[in-house]
Amino acid sequence: MSLAVHGFNYTGKGEKNVITILFDMDDTLYDQIEPFKKAYDTIFGKRFDVDIIELFEARSRRGDEVFELAQSGKMPMDEMHIYRIQKAFEDLGVAVTAEESLAYQRLYSENQGKISMTDTIISVLEQCTSCGVRLGMVTNGPSGHQRRKLRALGADRWIPEENIIISGECGVSKPNPEIFRYAEKKMKLLPGECIFVGDNYLNDIVGAKRAGWKAIWINKRGQDISGEEYQPDYIVADEAGLKDCIEQILKEEGALR
Repeated sequence: MSLAVHGFNYTGKGEKNVITILFDMDDTLYDQIEPFKKAYDTIFGKRFDVDIIELFEARSRRGDEVFELAQSGKMPMDEMHIYRIQKAFEDLGVAVTAEESLAYQRLYSENQGKISMTDTIISVLEQCTSCGVRLGMVTNGPSGHQRRKLRALGADRWIPEENIIISGECGVSKPNPEIFRYAEKKMKLLPGECIFVGDNYLNDIVGAKRAGWKAIWINKRGQDISGEEYQPDYIVADEAGLKDCIEQILKEEGALR
């Protein structure tokens, strides 16, 4: 699926278009599965016969159920971590203890401090920067946790600090369109002037489209959303597809020749 994207913001009359692209972080700028699997192998080894991708997706779904409670302080973070991991294992027919769940979460968080971006993602950010694209980020999660990952990735080399929006710092999270409104105010944007890149259909794509933004969806799992109300402007399957997609946008807007 590929739909034309037009209408980015301008620097002024007769000047070249200034394209604004904002990224999600987790599973968009880096692969969350790698640190997740390393934590699994260390804590559980070969005890269970589970598919690590299915476990990761179940953990994400279960986490979404209680994310707002944890974000608002109504549920302690440790309780949230236990809930989403225990429930994810239960969904796959396995029981783990609260202690094991916390140990898993702590090691996973530690591993996330060692994450890195692939050469493909780095090349995307480099090309955007060289073409004068204005870059930003909107990410869900606690401030300290997300900022540790940002430092590990070195994302501030391309994305200015003032353009990084973290849900734990502004009190609202994706898919609530208010976090996108917050980004608009902070970066002085209009809804039709920016494009959002993310992997999570509900949080990233539905959230962005409800806010009136354009969106690129990295559909890594081949999810079918043909019957859904909100549709992304572009769908890509992987990082290589994202690189090609952004190159196409840059060419259409005259930023890349």
